[in-house]
Amino acid sequence: MMDITKDDLSGIIKSKYFIVILSNEENLNKCLDNNIAGFPETDNGAWAYLDINEGDYLSFYYNGRIFNLYKVKEKFIPEKFKKERAKGSEYEDPVALPNGDRWSAIKTKKDNIYFPYRFSLQLIEESDYATSLIFKQGFERLGINLVPRVSFKKSHFQLSIKDIMKSFNSTKTVSKGKYFFIDDFQEVFYRKDQVTPSKLQEITTKEIFLQTLLKRILEASIKKYKSFINLNSINELEFNELEFFSEQTVYGGEADLVIANDLKNLAFIEVKNMNILTNKHKLTRVGQMACDQIQRYKDIIEPERLILKIVAGKNKLNNNRSLLRIVRYNDKNLYIIEINTEYKLNQL
Repeated sequence: MMDITKDDLSGIIKSKYFIVILSNEENLNKCLDNNIAGFPETDNGAWAYLDINEGDYLSFYYNGRIFNLYKVKEKFIPEKFKKERAKGSEYEDPVALPNGDRWSAIKTKKDNIYFPYRFSLQLIEESDYATSLIFKQGFERLGINLVPRVSFKKSHFQLSIKDIMKSFNSTKTVSKGKYFFIDDFQEVFYRKDQVTPSKLQEITTKEIFLQTLLKRILEASIKKYKSFINLNSINELEFNELEFFSEQTVYGGEADLVIANDLKNLAFIEVKNMNILTNKHKLTRVGQMACDQIQRYKDIIEPERLILKIVAGKNKLNNNRSLLRIVRYNDKNLYIIEINTEYKLNQL
């Protein structure tokens, strides 16, 4: 068993590369004209805002093509939407873009949905016909992940930072990253009730939010636990190349998080927004289902590759300083992670 505390969050959270999916050509053109991206007032929109950070890179996807390479300069919520929900009766978003244009709202039977979660972008490189093609040699992770994301109407998905070079041949990207932070979580969840969240439980109300928080914690604390989960075999150079991915398609399903090295998957993580272990350290029903599920997952490119399997969930831990706990479960290749729901945010 190993506990991760605030003192262990010393690692850099490196820059990442995302594909942002659009289904409306008019809104795409407004994004391109204004060097801006926006996500709607939905759980998926909030997830994108938390998953993509300043210093990350992104491209737009629409109708079979990839558009441009950008660096995220700033992410922000317009003042109008900081104290009210971004929904209404207007057919266009009430907060204008830099050139005065407005995004068309997402129409539903109940309300029209606007775009409170926004990213100001710096154009790094424009795409041409060759770079816009999505199915090509060496770009397999894009093809593998694209179809299910579009089918399930996901807002975005993550590729390796190295895929920028494959697609754009750009040398202008620098993966600096930043230290652990949660101010964006507090910003998003303050909007819901106009009350500043105080515990981890209050910012992990959905599984996708727990995924994103867990990804940050694991990346920032990798030096503490790498030997515990048998990642000590990778050398220092390989260790510096580790990447932490949000949802990735694998053989047998969707791994909520993936740890990879030089595009080779090392660990699959299945996240459940519930208790995985009982007080007697036995698997709960949900925990058992998650363990059975992740044991079926295999690498699509290398099905015989040995992959670490990790199941993550929540619990009230008996150590108030513990941010999360990692437990080696029966099988030496299976680990359980429990985030401490009672952990106070002002300790971070």
